[in-house]
Amino acid sequence: MKAKLVALLFLLITAAPLKCQENKLDVLTGSWLGKVSTDQWSLRVLLRIVKKDKGIKCYLDSPDQGMKGITMDKVTAVNDSLFVDATSIGAGVLYKGRILPGDSVIEGVWGGSLSLRLARTNWVFELKTNITPEVKGYRIIKLIPTSPIKDQQGSSVCWSFATTSFMETEALRMGKNPVVLSPMFFVLQNTLDKGEKYIRMNGKSYFGPGDLTFGVLNIYRKYGAVPQAVFPGKTDTTSGYDYNDMDRTLKDKADYYVKNGRGKMTPEEYRTDMRKTMQNTMGELPDSFIYKNRHYTSKTFAKEVIGINPDDYVEVTSFTHHPFYSKFVLEIESNWNNGYYLNIPLKDFSELLDSSLLHGYSVCWDGDAYRYRGFSDGFAVLDDTLTKVTQEKRQADFDNYNTIDQHNMHIVGIAEDARGRRFYIIKNSSDALNCGGYMYMSKDYLLLRTISLMVNKHAIPGNIKRKVKELL
Repeated sequence: MKAKLVALLFLLITAAPLKCQENKLDVLTGSWLGKVSTDQWSLRVLLRIVKKDKGIKCYLDSPDQGMKGITMDKVTAVNDSLFVDATSIGAGVLYKGRILPGDSVIEGVWGGSLSLRLARTNWVFELKTNITPEVKGYRIIKLIPTSPIKDQQGSSVCWSFATTSFMETEALRMGKNPVVLSPMFFVLQNTLDKGEKYIRMNGKSYFGPGDLTFGVLNIYRKYGAVPQAVFPGKTDTTSGYDYNDMDRTLKDKADYYVKNGRGKMTPEEYRTDMRKTMQNTMGELPDSFIYKNRHYTSKTFAKEVIGINPDDYVEVTSFTHHPFYSKFVLEIESNWNNGYYLNIPLKDFSELLDSSLLHGYSVCWDGDAYRYRGFSDGFAVLDDTLTKVTQEKRQADFDNYNTIDQHNMHIVGIAEDARGRRFYIIKNSSDALNCGGYMYMSKDYLLLRTISLMVNKHAIPGNIKRKVKELL
């Protein structure tokens, strides 16, 4: 996803920052469970305090909202007081508590005003991952052979996970041997390019962990690709992805160069500095490697093992604020590199998607998820009160931010329910809201909440291709 989508946890929460000194936090390591309530709602809160990287980290799980592993900025203790800081997500000091005698109960305040009593627990909250595409009561019409499910864990780089899955699947379609690519190779190279653009633009360009599907293809074109085993993207392969501290450090470095680098810096200098910062967390990226007893660089691996042509793919959307059957730079924050989108009417947009899938071409999806109650338990469906998706409704929801560029996934098939309603089978790298692995998205949800689709140009139906051939 473009950034950690946890604002729904804190809509009613405000707190003032507080500075304090760490003291004996190792006594508090472990899990703490409690419930925060108002007259309108209640939520279970699970705080996990763990030793990590010679320090202490705190993670928040929200079992009732299907969210797990939200990284807190800082956890500190002074004598018998505990403070959990979540400034980066707008909550300030999220929790202030007093550790009661015996160190098994913490009595405190959540968000500055709500009572929250935490008690030690051995309970472990796990989100659901749907490891098979079959769902009882649904008939699969088309299922494209694909690679194993990916898990982005606590990272915010769904765009790379979705697109590497897409690339692996395209390679399979072309008769290549199965391969699992490293999503973090593209994240590292992309971040360096994005950081350079941010600095060159005097801080007026987007610089964050989010990006787009063709951001991966741009890196593939410039730098190639590597397998997951060569660059797992973390120094400890037994741990999950946790890039929050790294992302904050990178942003601080970029801002420093914008403010202080005038007349005394070079791109080579700040790219090297930022690369070192990333590799402290992600591990070293080798210049060459051995894969299945053969020697490769990232470029030769991309050419010989993957073999796709990045120029064969196009981002397609459907909005009325630009002419149909034209290309335009879509006005979304993550489009920092001014990528062009092919704009076609909603009817053609729907036909292109179905035709691609039915002819064996999978599709990369960029759109809006998680903010809607219809996105949970392995399904994405619209509220029953919305009976018809129109071009006008789609445009209005984009214009007023009801549909935003929020998440990327990989569409690999088509199914239908007993009433003949169409659903799309999607690989989701995030298990938030119990939607990990394979999930089903209704046709109406897709038509309304999609920002864009990335498709193979060869999959575009002839009647549409004739209208846009000069743009491909």
